[in-house]
Amino acid sequence: MPEDLSRYSNSLDGTNVNKLVDEIYKNGFIRHNRFEVDMGYNNGDLTAVPTFSVRLPGWDIATVTETGAVSSIKTFPFRKNWNQSLFITFYMQFGQDSVFDFINSWNNSVILPEGPTPYYNDTVKPCYLKVKVGENARSLTWNFKEIYPRVLYPIELKPVEDFSPFLFSVQFVYRYFDIEDENGNLLG
Repeated sequence: MPEDLSRYSNSLDGTNVNKLVDEIYKNGFIRHNRFEVDMGYNNGDLTAVPTFSVRLPGWDIATVTETGAVSSIKTFPFRKNWNQSLFITFYMQFGQDSVFDFINSWNNSVILPEGPTPYYNDTVKPCYLKVKVGENARSLTWNFKEIYPRVLYPIELKPVEDFSPFLFSVQFVYRYFDIEDENGNLLG
């Protein structure tokens, strides 16, 4: 005789599922991946730049491995480090006002053999990049300061089986960043 499933019927009706999905979406576990990138240096600014993907900094917990004379090998966490990579993949555009041209000229502007001072203060210090994630309410903004594009990766051309966007990737180096909520309050 099959098991009686009537006790589960209340938890699977449409109203409860909709409430669950709404609650998960509201708390940020399921969200539309909507974000904007604003950036600038001495030669200009770009706002609301379309990007394919953004990899923001995160945490890395360093561990140590210890062998005991009596017991087996143990791994212990001992320090929490920042994984400081900021990696952005942009859509390729053509023309002199393209994002690629902007990043390339920004990259060229920070290369000088004169040394870090006062050149750093004049050229790198005013540079910024902002990544805004989410929409009006419940949005977060990462504000990167004293930033510049460190690596403009080669553009790889290869045949694909279906249509794909033409992309280029950039790794940025920065001095510090702040995370703010939708009202500009500092979160981290």
